[in-house]
Amino acid sequence: MKRVIILCLICTLLLACVPTPEEEFVVNKGDQNAMIESSRSEETVEMSDLRSVYHIPDRMTGSCSSADGVINVTIDAVIIVPDGPLPIVHVYAAEFEQPIVTALWNELVGDAVLYDQWENEETKADIERDLKQYNEQLSQIQSGELDENDAMYSVDELTEMIADLQSRYASAPDGHEKVIETGVLHKQYFPLGDNKRAAFRMGISAHTEGEPWIQFKVENDTDNTEMLIHYESDGWSGIDARRSARFYYYRNSDRSNCFDAAWCCDCATLIPIKPDDPIPDAASGSLSMTPSDACAEVERFLEAVGLSDTFTISRAVVSGDSMQPDTPSTEYGYSFELVRKVGNTTCNRSLLSTGASKVNEDEFAPTWSYEQFMIGLDNEGIFCVNWKAPFTLGDTINENAKLKDFSEIQAIAERMLPMMEVENFQPEYSKKAYRTVDRIELGLWRIAEQNELGKGMLVPAYCFYGTDSFTRTVKDAYHDFSETSYRSRIVLILNAIDGSVIDPAKGY
Repeated sequence: MKRVIILCLICTLLLACVPTPEEEFVVNKGDQNAMIESSRSEETVEMSDLRSVYHIPDRMTGSCSSADGVINVTIDAVIIVPDGPLPIVHVYAAEFEQPIVTALWNELVGDAVLYDQWENEETKADIERDLKQYNEQLSQIQSGELDENDAMYSVDELTEMIADLQSRYASAPDGHEKVIETGVLHKQYFPLGDNKRAAFRMGISAHTEGEPWIQFKVENDTDNTEMLIHYESDGWSGIDARRSARFYYYRNSDRSNCFDAAWCCDCATLIPIKPDDPIPDAASGSLSMTPSDACAEVERFLEAVGLSDTFTISRAVVSGDSMQPDTPSTEYGYSFELVRKVGNTTCNRSLLSTGASKVNEDEFAPTWSYEQFMIGLDNEGIFCVNWKAPFTLGDTINENAKLKDFSEIQAIAERMLPMMEVENFQPEYSKKAYRTVDRIELGLWRIAEQNELGKGMLVPAYCFYGTDSFTRTVKDAYHDFSETSYRSRIVLILNAIDGSVIDPAKGY
């Protein structure tokens, strides 16, 4: 192969890049050892009541604006504080091992018959397709239509590849045979040009062929260590380097749009619920399962698969598939977000953030996603489970980290909140943006160890959750409209130990 073309497949992050205009707010940002040392205290302080020790109020209120008056922030936020001390713990990216896969399969699939959908084996049709492509390229070079220096492959390379394909043709099967899946992880090979197996993962890709339609997928990380991109006549194909193993289960449900909309946050009706709440009035004609039963079903599921000591419910909502809750055709379902438990505290909700683990701005840097665990329910029970980027706990660095007093955190937050970028804001079309902070959570946030992929720490952090909105007005020869955009997101993350801003795009 003469050239390997590498492109960056750019993913839009739900969290914008964090500016660092004030040196005092990013102290120790690049020195994790200094941060760990500042978390230690010679004093033995009873941490059973973090509010009293660090003077954390029940709510934070106030308002602030950017220097140019464009971003206007209103803060009226409840502050969630865990019970007991906050640790610093080493963590490592993990994959879905067979015991948990078996437990999930037994609980969710049961006696249903699913067929393997991953087509590892090369068929005669696959070879015929590639032979046609490579013969065409060879013919173009030999006829002078294509300069060999501009071609993807040289004449010698194409000749060798064609001969290799022809030698494999006779033994290749006519098609793929149906294989009943048993819930056992197996190798899934990835082709990447030239019909070569560029990488593999241990996974499962299966679904039923009748009703009820059920899909069960395990996608452990591939074994490649760098992004691989290859160009073929039908377009680009690639495998990126990342740590983002994923488990996904789906049973066909008319509430699937409710579950999807709940995580878009800006295109759905979201009604927070507690176990003792009645069915919301807006959903009473659509839902028969009560919030109590929905919560109990999620807890039963966690117990059945052996995760009740590992995860807990962080957020529960009734979600609709329409922004107009009074629309008669609106369907409603339950959406749960779970977070990992570590001792007496929990990790903060990541809201679909993606994290990189390189200190530089390399666009090709491998990524390590933040863990997410979401469950959707309709009236029949669980119809969707989406669990991404699991990790394992390592040694505890500090069982009782010393935090900054909340007055210091509040001062930093009031300075930084108007400085944080508003996603998709375009000054030429919008004059002002409005940010409302309605929830602050003190918990554990995963930061990556610099220049390491899949190795990091859980550190105490304050996550500021809110909604950004702005009105975009476009008026020119071709357009004349005005629209308002809303996006619920984490607008700021502060390390509770040193007050530095954590940039989720970098992972630390």
